[in-house]
Amino acid sequence: MNMTSYMPVRLFTGEGCVKAHPEEFQKLGKRPLIVTGRTSAKVSGALDDVLEALDGAPSVLFDRISQNPLLTDCREAAALALANECDYVIGIGGGSPLDAAKCVAVLAANPGMTQEELYSLKWPNTPLPIVAVGTSAGTGSEVTKVAVITVPGGRKKSMHHVDMFPKAAFGDPAYTLSLSPEFTASTAIDAIAHATESYFSRLANDLSQTYAVKANRLILPVLEKLLSGDVLTLDDRSLLYHGSIYGGLAINITGTCLPHAMGYLLTEDYGIPHGNACAVFLPAFIRINRTNVPDLTDRFFREIGYSDETWLQIVRTLLKDICVTIEEDAIEKAHDRWINNSSIKKGWGNIPAEMCDEILREISKPKI
Repeated sequence: MNMTSYMPVRLFTGEGCVKAHPEEFQKLGKRPLIVTGRTSAKVSGALDDVLEALDGAPSVLFDRISQNPLLTDCREAAALALANECDYVIGIGGGSPLDAAKCVAVLAANPGMTQEELYSLKWPNTPLPIVAVGTSAGTGSEVTKVAVITVPGGRKKSMHHVDMFPKAAFGDPAYTLSLSPEFTASTAIDAIAHATESYFSRLANDLSQTYAVKANRLILPVLEKLLSGDVLTLDDRSLLYHGSIYGGLAINITGTCLPHAMGYLLTEDYGIPHGNACAVFLPAFIRINRTNVPDLTDRFFREIGYSDETWLQIVRTLLKDICVTIEEDAIEKAHDRWINNSSIKKGWGNIPAEMCDEILREISKPKI
C-alpha cells in the first residue's frame, strides 16, 4: 500500500468559514493584494467576507482576471503589488483567479522575471504567501501547487511548484449559490475529470485513488439532479464543493492525464469552457483504459457505484450541446502537441500522437 503525499495547505470548509478564521489572513502580512475576476468575488459575497476578516487592514484590489488567466494580467497585478508594498496575495474566485494569484505571488517576489525564468521554476525569491478563497466547485486549485496560465500566443501553460501551495484555503459552498446551472455543471465535470484522470494515472496510489472515488461519489448524484432540472440546495452545493476538493487532492498527487492535455486545445482555439473541454475526452479516455487496464476499469466503476454506461451517459448528457468542427489542417497542426506529452504518457498503455489525432476526428461531429 502506498499513501505518499504532500499537501501543506491549511484548509477550512463550510458555511461562514472565512469570517470564522480572520487570524489566518492577519498572520500572513499587513497589506494583501486581492486578485479576483470582475464579478464572481463580489456577487458571491466572498469579497465582502474577506474584507470583514481583514478587519480594516489596508488592501489593494486587482479585479481583472479573465476566465483563462493571462500572463500579461498577472504581470500587471504583480506590478500593482510591488507599487503598494503588498506582502501577501489573496485569490478569490474559481480556478482562474486562484491560479492567477499563485502566478502573481511568484512575479511580485521576483520583479523583472522573464517567461522563461518563470517556467524554469528556479526562482531567486520565494513567492509571497497565498490565501485561496474558492467560489466555484471545480478546479480544486485551493489545495494544489499548480497554476495554469495563458501565455502570449494564446497557449495554456502549467507550472507546478511546492512554494505555490496556498498557506490557507477556504471553501464555503454558499459562495457557489450565485452560479448558473450551466457554469455549475461545467465546473463539476472538471472535478470529475480531475478525479477520473487521477485514478487512471500511472502515478496513482492508494490515497489518490481514494480521493478520486470519493469525488465521483459526491458529485455524480448532484449532477444527476442538475440534469433532471431540479434546483440545487446548499447541501447539494456542499457535496459539489467538497467533491471538487477531493479531486484537487487527487491530482495534487498525480497530476492530470489525456483529457486535460487535449482539452486545452478546445479552450484555446474553440472557446469551449475548460471543464467541458476536458470532459469531451473522457469517453475516449475510459475506452482506452477499458482496453489497456480492464481490471482497473472494473474496479473504478465498482468503487464509485456506477456502471460504465450510466457514468458515460451522465457525461454525454452534460455535453450534448457542445459542438465543435475541427478541420483536418488543425488536427495536423496539433499533432506535435501529443508527441511525448507528459500528461498523456501518465496514462496506461501506448497512446501515440496518431491515436490523439483520431480522437480529435471522433469528437469533430455534430454531437459529442
